[in-house]
Amino acid sequence: MQAISAGPVVFLILNAILFILLGALLEGLPAVVILVPTFLPVVKEMGIDLVHYSIVVTAATGIGLFLPPIGVGLFISCGIAGITVDKVSREMMPYVLMLTIGLLLVIAFPWITLVLPRLFSV
Repeated sequence: MQAISAGPVVFLILNAILFILLGALLEGLPAVVILVPTFLPVVKEMGIDLVHYSIVVTAATGIGLFLPPIGVGLFISCGIAGITVDKVSREMMPYVLMLTIGLLLVIAFPWITLVLPRLFSV
């Protein structure tokens, strides 16, 4: 992953894509438990703030959880609501798009997520 990416932003985008896909196929926690320890040395070497990386990973797995048509959370919520995934998939796409744009903004501008931790750390 480090050899592919040209810098921290590309690395975070590739990580986000990976966590979105794995968050859709698996539960979020197994994906995080498997991959975060693997990527943590690379994150530290690239100088990415650990709080920022954690927020990116959490947001990406959250998007993957409800990603139509394979998101585990989407299937669970459709089962509770008593509707089919086909009906919900089209209506979910604008929300998934907006969440993805928000994730890209967080990746591109780390100060969005780091302003409060830096404000309160002394």
